[in-house]
Amino acid sequence: MEDMLRALQGTTIASTRPPAFIKLAPNDDGSSLPAAFFEHPDTYIKHVGPDGRIRSWGFYPYIPRGQQGAGHEDIPYPMMRKMMHQMTYAPLNRSSQLLRPEDQFMNTILARRKRELKQVNLGDLTRRDYVLRIHMPVRNFHAHILTDYRDGTQYGPKVVQAISFCLRSLILFQNSGAIDMMHIDASGYDFLNEDDYCVAHVMDKVGDACQYEYDLGDHFRHDIIVERIVPLEESYGRVQVLGGSGICPMENGKGNDTWAKHIETLTKSGTPAARRGLLSEIYSMPNYTDRGWNKASKFDPDYFDLAEMTQAVMAALGTKLSYSPGAKTFKVPFVPEALLGPLSASKRKTTREVTMSPGDSFGFYEELKKDGRDSRRATACAACGNPNDLKACSGCGQRFYCGQACQKAHWKSTHKQECAMAKKQNASG
Repeated sequence: MEDMLRALQGTTIASTRPPAFIKLAPNDDGSSLPAAFFEHPDTYIKHVGPDGRIRSWGFYPYIPRGQQGAGHEDIPYPMMRKMMHQMTYAPLNRSSQLLRPEDQFMNTILARRKRELKQVNLGDLTRRDYVLRIHMPVRNFHAHILTDYRDGTQYGPKVVQAISFCLRSLILFQNSGAIDMMHIDASGYDFLNEDDYCVAHVMDKVGDACQYEYDLGDHFRHDIIVERIVPLEESYGRVQVLGGSGICPMENGKGNDTWAKHIETLTKSGTPAARRGLLSEIYSMPNYTDRGWNKASKFDPDYFDLAEMTQAVMAALGTKLSYSPGAKTFKVPFVPEALLGPLSASKRKTTREVTMSPGDSFGFYEELKKDGRDSRRATACAACGNPNDLKACSGCGQRFYCGQACQKAHWKSTHKQECAMAKKQNASG
């Protein structure tokens, strides 16, 4: 019971520590805010993990040794606070000019880091190849955050959006439309727009590391470590998978610790019945059914196929960027007849795509995809992944290439048919 109360109340109460910067509404005592929010955003003391790394802007202390969860961040439970005060502050409370204290604090931090990063001289690092040791599942079901371990700065997917209310228009940066963005307050509250920065802003020498977090609800966290930075004269800019090990965790898998327990159950400690039940759950997840793994009879936790992974990466490079406001979500219609509608429909320069999940007769997956071409600064060569010296296809303008060799190779393998369809759509639209 005490643990539950602590989770709901958090570890910081405003009445015992007046805030140095943020302003609280009269009915808000600051429950569940991290202690850092009662300091000044320019001078607060960042918490450093036992491994010497800073996560989530350094807001959260770490659970000490000897206690359950030792080494992990001790995060106050934010959902109760959000429920209690979502109508207390602007913009949802139209009679108030006061932003959420979380936004007051984060807006100052983000503005300062943007100024600092503009002053960073990256030299030739932006055109040099990096060799990275990396483990991450990448899909458009959930949001993601990249964390600089040196100072806790976070980067993630954002999109500019205009919102109108009270006869006023507000231009703002909206976070990804993935459903797990509801948990952003438990993952550092906010982040910089990842499209404005590159790997060299986060890691600039061999041995540097950062964290990639996928799914802000389940918290699949992965270390990315620089093993080599190739000299400029030897760099060619292409994306290449050098090797790997380990099967991709299942979607909605409840994070690293739970996945480790699943592996233990499947390979060592589980009874036959427990293994069958767990395998049935794993193979029903969308990232497994999409690859046709739902009928596999064996499970190999060390499975990795270099050719298969290379093909998947090349296929991803040859398609448009994921549209973060339109992340894939599972929908259950009020009436079954809704499933009989069109499988795609255009809306505001996006296409709504609906796909049925095998075995599901009551719901479907919905995703929005952009009709327009990707931003040049955020895309790469559709054939090799090189981000430098890009030129758009003169036929459709939808794909970018780093040179004629890549464009010719991609034309033969993929783009010829795609280009014809794109030109036809442009002519009819």
